[in-house]
Parts: sequence; C-alpha cells; structure tokens
Amino acid sequence: METALDDLARILTAPRTDWRGRLSIVALQLAGNVATGLAIGLGIAVGLALAG
Repeated sequence: METALDDLARILTAPRTDWRGRLSIVALQLAGNVATGLAIGLGIAVGLALAG
C-alpha cells in the first residue's frame, strides 16, 4: 500500500508539460460523466416504466 501511495504522490507532483495528456484526461472524464448520466437516466426511465 505504501508503494502505491508513493507512486501516486510522485505522479501528482510531476510536472505535466504536454497538452495532449491533459486533453485526453478531460475527454475521458467527460465520456465517463456522459456514460454515468445515461445509465442513471435509463435506470430512472425503466423504474418509472415498471412502476406506472
């Protein structure tokens, strides 16, 4: 566990110089948020369809 925390600290303190890396991180977060929103929306729709 300590090595994982050490690696995480090293990654977070390392300077990021490339804009492609930042853009890909933002794109992955956006895609994850969209997928989560769709899953929640579909779950609510199925729940309402079954209830009503």
